[in-house]
Amino acid sequence: MANGNVLASICVALICTGNAFAQSNNKHEHEGFSNINIQTEEDALLTDLKLVAIAKGWSLEEARMDYNTAEAVGAAAEQLAKSHPDLFVGSVLSEQPGGTPSLYIKGMATSAVYNLVAESKINISIVQHQPFSFLELESRANQVQSNLKELGFQDFATSFDFRNAGRIDVLIAEETGKLSSPRQVVSALPKSLRNSVNVVISQGPIGVSELAFGGMRVLDDNTFECTSGWSVENSSGLTGVTTAGHCDGINQIDHPPYAYHPLVHRTQHRGAWGDIEWKTSTYTEPAQFYADQNNNIRNVTALEARANISIGESICMFGRSSNKRDCSLDVSATSVSCTFNGISTQRLVRMDGDVTIGGDSGGGWSFNYKAYGSHVGDCGGLNVFSVADLFDEALGVTVRVQ
Repeated sequence: MANGNVLASICVALICTGNAFAQSNNKHEHEGFSNINIQTEEDALLTDLKLVAIAKGWSLEEARMDYNTAEAVGAAAEQLAKSHPDLFVGSVLSEQPGGTPSLYIKGMATSAVYNLVAESKINISIVQHQPFSFLELESRANQVQSNLKELGFQDFATSFDFRNAGRIDVLIAEETGKLSSPRQVVSALPKSLRNSVNVVISQGPIGVSELAFGGMRVLDDNTFECTSGWSVENSSGLTGVTTAGHCDGINQIDHPPYAYHPLVHRTQHRGAWGDIEWKTSTYTEPAQFYADQNNNIRNVTALEARANISIGESICMFGRSSNKRDCSLDVSATSVSCTFNGISTQRLVRMDGDVTIGGDSGGGWSFNYKAYGSHVGDCGGLNVFSVADLFDEALGVTVRVQ
């Protein structure tokens, strides 16, 4: 969830292998570290709930109710997406903290849908008669993206709004010599898509990547560029850490007081499954991450399933450049395609604001002890991240959990 929950890899690996943390009190003074603390899951959750409450002007209890509601409807949505992908469209939280969430269904809700809602033990509104499933909406939006590339556009983004009958939203940077009005762009698309597409022309750039263990600085020959995201491992058991795919040349990670530690590049992906890459070190990277600028370290105990992410859900971010954990943003779209330097990057989650700066790329989006994704940058002025649940498709690795 948060941009601070970046990949707690080498730093923690170096410390833990030396038994540097006193588990009796979860605190330890270590040369170069100021009061490092391994947060309990209860403390981590309380920290994030307080940040959400402050950012939104809610009470702590309201923030907790909203979190519990997001967990409940997300679990129902995840199960429906697995068992009936032809019916699943998405889930949306209420604008009121802890209010009734909505589960969107293609066509008529079946008994399976009603049973899932009943099992959730909270009041969920079922929104039926949607024209497309989530997978169909994603396919249609990706088709528009392909059409725009064929028309020669270089800087644009596509997403869909399932709350508006699957409307496909397109944001295009104004380019000399290209179609100059939304009507012209829509008319150049296939007839089967035209009625569903809403085009906005922007005078500014659309895709802006933010170069700058989870939660550590990563460098290119001693030059700080990005943030590490999550400890991962492949099917052979080889462990490593992630950062953003556009962070080219990363070969070091900053681990005080050991100075810069070498990283070896493994695989990069920028495309259908996000913007992500992974590196290995000489250590076994544990399932932990730095959560904030105060050297609070958290265990990773869960990976947020893609279908579990709801519109309106709060997620936290920590990047080493902005160097502050921020939980003020909510999810605004669960599948966005955006071009970064001419490269089409798909299946990103978009937030409803921008709290990051250059150097935060790769940093972890998280909540409590759960991994959500890895920061990419801004798309149309709003933060976007690669989904951690898709790291296997992108890189053949999965986030390490305890």
